[in-house]
Amino acid sequence: MDLLKASNKLSALDLRIPLEDYLADILWFRVMQQEGDWHINRHTHSSFEFHFVAGGKCRVILDDRVFLAEEGSFYITAPGVFHEQISEKDSVYTEYSLNCDFQKLNPSEFNSDGTDIVKTEMDLIIEALKSAPCHSYPDKYSITKMFEEALKEAYEEKVGFYNEIKSLAVFMIIKAARTVYSGNQSLKSVVPKKLKQDDARYRMIEQFIEDNVQNTVHTADIAQYMHLSEKQIGRIVKSKSDCSTKELIMHVKLRKAKELLKKSNMTQKEIANALGFTSEYYFNQFFKREEGDAPGSFRSNTQYV
Repeated sequence: MDLLKASNKLSALDLRIPLEDYLADILWFRVMQQEGDWHINRHTHSSFEFHFVAGGKCRVILDDRVFLAEEGSFYITAPGVFHEQISEKDSVYTEYSLNCDFQKLNPSEFNSDGTDIVKTEMDLIIEALKSAPCHSYPDKYSITKMFEEALKEAYEEKVGFYNEIKSLAVFMIIKAARTVYSGNQSLKSVVPKKLKQDDARYRMIEQFIEDNVQNTVHTADIAQYMHLSEKQIGRIVKSKSDCSTKELIMHVKLRKAKELLKKSNMTQKEIANALGFTSEYYFNQFFKREEGDAPGSFRSNTQYV
């Protein structure tokens, strides 16, 4: 099996899976291979990323600790968890990566103390994934083999392969949650494709910028995250927004700045810090240049929601 081709075919599938009162949106489902000295810069996501180590090892750097991820293990980065990866000696590193966003379709009913009246199995699974410490876990349920089966299914495209892959994705998520969950609570309880690939890619680019808006984001960071060249990133952004990648980053920062000015009580200095500006002065200069008005004036002339 051609691993790269299998990974590309698996990534091309539009996998949105109803799970009880949630929709699991698989944002990517792919293989990453690294050799020599390499480093994936500090970043975060608004979704869950499952990292299954199929070969070699690497160091994972969090804001408060560092741990080793090696063959036969996996780790999960929940939304908002900043992480970076760095090569370990001369190890050839192979990682199977699944990134999933869980969207709740129906609002929960709550008790007077704010807790859910009824917790579904998916509620517990997502709680387990959110609360699990980010460190290396043993792959005791052979999730890596499930991922390899999904790659094989995508590569061979035998009858029923699409639903087989969706089933495998669900099993992988459940087995990962079961591994990290430390509680003992029991509960009652033709193939669709991304028609316009650049639409999905543009959404991922914009989401990455939004997720990391407090940092200085460069085109190279986006390219590394997307496993594309900087030229490809520029082409996608230009075709979907008619602006450069740098301009898109500024537009996202401006949009977030306007949102915070309108809907929060944060000071201008706090907003400047939250958006990665080195000082309130540079934030003010940026806002006036892009919006044609000072932040304070914009806030006073905008209805507070």
